[in-house]
Amino acid sequence: MSTESPRWSRLDPDVRRGEIVDAARRLFSTRPFQVVSITAIAEEAGVSRALVTHYFGGKRDLFMAVLQQLGEAGSMVPRTDLGLPIDETVARNVDAWLGFMEENRQISYAVASIAALDREPEVAQLVDDVRDAIVDRMLTNHFGTTEVPGHVRFVLRAYTGLVQVAVSDWLGGDRATRAQVHALMTRGLLALVREVVPAVGETSADGAAPAGER
Repeated sequence: MSTESPRWSRLDPDVRRGEIVDAARRLFSTRPFQVVSITAIAEEAGVSRALVTHYFGGKRDLFMAVLQQLGEAGSMVPRTDLGLPIDETVARNVDAWLGFMEENRQISYAVASIAALDREPEVAQLVDDVRDAIVDRMLTNHFGTTEVPGHVRFVLRAYTGLVQVAVSDWLGGDRATRAQVHALMTRGLLALVREVVPAVGETSADGAAPAGER
């Protein structure tokens, strides 16, 4: 009996799925969703088109798998262990976040321009989960804990909406530069934490301003 190894071996399904998702992410990151085909993804992954559809059904389901992977990776971009003054920590984290978004440009733009996607409940939920994960990391950096009053989390969640518009304007055309987005995100976040969070906290539960401000 020959002991020679076979020329190829069947990969574990999870490994193969991962390779297909990685290939799809490379394509979706550089090309609009509409122009990426299942055939192109199969070629990029080095598998048959039938295998791609076997694992994922269609392009939408594969795109969702890529978004899931991107969301998990993106939520970990803001570091909580830099050990720097908070101004420097914010600047470093914003720079890393913008680099991550630029590396995955087409997907980032699609998510940042969520108006076209928010009719998809799965996409909306995924984006919201990533938003909460990033807010948790911001809370850890600024307050040392995620156990904070509701108004603090509300302000930082609102900040992510500002970021969404800024990134969309930057990646989608000439409305903003990376440097402008970086300045907006860093200074905006610091101002929100230092000035807006206390001001919002001073308002009553029904939204009325304190007596001295009426």
